[in-house]
Amino acid sequence: MAGGAGSELTLRANREAFQKITIIPRVLSGIKQVDTSMNLLAQRLSMPIYVTPMANHGVVHPLAEVGSAQGAKKAGTLFVAPTGSNKTMEEVAAAIEDSPRWFQLYFNKDPGVNKQLLQRAEKAGYSAIVLTVDLPVLGIRDRNVRNSFTLPRDLSRPDISFERYIAATRGLQSLTAVIKDDLSWDDYEWTREHTSLPVLIKGILSPEDAEEAATRKVPAIIVSNHGGRQLDTGLGAIEALRPIVERVKGKTRVLFDSGIRRGTDIFKALALGAEAVGVGRPVLWGLALYGADGVAAVLEHLRVELANVMRLAGTARLADVTSEYIRDTRAM
Repeated sequence: MAGGAGSELTLRANREAFQKITIIPRVLSGIKQVDTSMNLLAQRLSMPIYVTPMANHGVVHPLAEVGSAQGAKKAGTLFVAPTGSNKTMEEVAAAIEDSPRWFQLYFNKDPGVNKQLLQRAEKAGYSAIVLTVDLPVLGIRDRNVRNSFTLPRDLSRPDISFERYIAATRGLQSLTAVIKDDLSWDDYEWTREHTSLPVLIKGILSPEDAEEAATRKVPAIIVSNHGGRQLDTGLGAIEALRPIVERVKGKTRVLFDSGIRRGTDIFKALALGAEAVGVGRPVLWGLALYGADGVAAVLEHLRVELANVMRLAGTARLADVTSEYIRDTRAM
């Protein structure tokens, strides 16, 4: 969970890039309290923070994705269920009832599998599909190689339960065995045609790709470098955010993940134009320690930190958090 791709330069860049952005507070603002709640694609959330999709929560806790989803519900926010889940999407849905949830799709080589997953997501009450597009091949994860890491044999991925998939995904190096490795915009259009749910795209770092998504009327994109676990020596993901927001100019909604650790990080991402941010590793640390309560505690801690930063910066509402409150020290 801690590791990244290659020499983990991108993993470190995610944090270093945040540290190069400073916050410029406004004072004497007369603000007594702040509001961190928001609407995200018709879902009411207590905070602009959601649980980003990650495979194999069962590695850290027996409740697996059910525990993470229950934690998100307790915190009043959204859970994105992964394709590589150790609990079925139906188990996750039943555990959180009417709490907001999306389903992340890794596009399978077998169209029949994709159709089945989309149909099940709709039936189970998921309100959006998150098509993850930045894993045509698995990043070279040297830390896993050094540690001889393999997934526990009793850890299943029941959402895709045929034997070839199970065998292929025992080792992380062959995780992509059933994922379509020549994904194209046609595959995005195919996904949209086979579901009534909005289909988001996760894994965009290029303004050109963002512009193409906006042209195709993608309802929202997620700026992300997969938490530094795919392409090494890449830029810190937060560095990609402003150019993308400026390129799409409101023609598609922009979300963000990769490297979020503090309320200050969330404030900076919002100031750069993200509507909400996804949190990954901290959620798993919370799950490992205290199950669903640990996840809820992590998310609530981040919300409280964000509210504190908003008060100190002089912003009462999320809409007030704009680029006038930050400076990039690299440009000074």
